[in-house]
Amino acid sequence: MTLSDLLWMVLFASLIAYWLNAMRAKELARHEAKRLCQQSNVLILDDTVSLKKIGFKRNSLGQMSFLRAYDFEFTLDGEFRYKGEVSLLGQKVLDSHLDAYRVS
Repeated sequence: MTLSDLLWMVLFASLIAYWLNAMRAKELARHEAKRLCQQSNVLILDDTVSLKKIGFKRNSLGQMSFLRAYDFEFTLDGEFRYKGEVSLLGQKVLDSHLDAYRVS
């Protein structure tokens, strides 16, 4: 095995680890969005979240972690769509909120 082969294997393993981490984070954001919508008696649309922004930020231990922001849409009555957001730092929910919506 050459050094080049070893570097390719490390790169491939890193990409797989990043992808698994991203899928885990997306599932956590989706779960938080559903929880927030249930708590507010609104319906999450499409049962999904979409990545809006990604960056780096230090966590409470001073370690660099991924800072991800996810958008989702919700409705009160099926007629109007509103937006919500979930922010994660690493694998922890940092913030979640629903935009203002009209109650009928």
